[in-house]
Amino acid sequence: MPLQHIANQILTLADRHASTPVLVTPPYLSFRKNFFVELSRELATHTDRDLRIDWYRNLPGVRTIFSDQFAAWHVKSVNRLLRRMHPTQTQPPHELAPRSILKQALAAFESRVTLPAASSKPMPAATRSCTLQITAAITRPGGKNRDLVVGISDIHQKLPDWATAIWLGTSEEEVKRWQAA
Repeated sequence: MPLQHIANQILTLADRHASTPVLVTPPYLSFRKNFFVELSRELATHTDRDLRIDWYRNLPGVRTIFSDQFAAWHVKSVNRLLRRMHPTQTQPPHELAPRSILKQALAAFESRVTLPAASSKPMPAATRSCTLQITAAITRPGGKNRDLVVGISDIHQKLPDWATAIWLGTSEEEVKRWQAA
């Protein structure tokens, strides 16, 4: 499914149907960091709201300990990349050093650092921030004056009534066949 189509579905569900859109995938499918960057870029072209991605993880058992450690590391990594993409999220320079020294140091640093291809394009100025967070509950839709919340879940999670699944890598019929077997 093209990213533009996913973004249109997200915005339609959030704005017109008062539902929290949730990207639902099979457990073997996971998103790379650049997916979140490109998704935030695409949504930024259509809305000026802040974007929050809730990774719905409500796994039972001992395996949760290990998978949550990996998930937390992945979230930190994605958020670092997203902060680089959003210029308004960067921290202002510390005021103890003169601005000219900071500007020179920053220019020298930027000339030596090469960013991945996906991060070389600046984010549209409309979106103020984008963050990914792990959560045990999907947030209710908040309306057009609040953050745009998009959920991510695997097929084993039960979604609340106010959430609508956007099936990626599978379909609702396929999930029912898996559960019946």
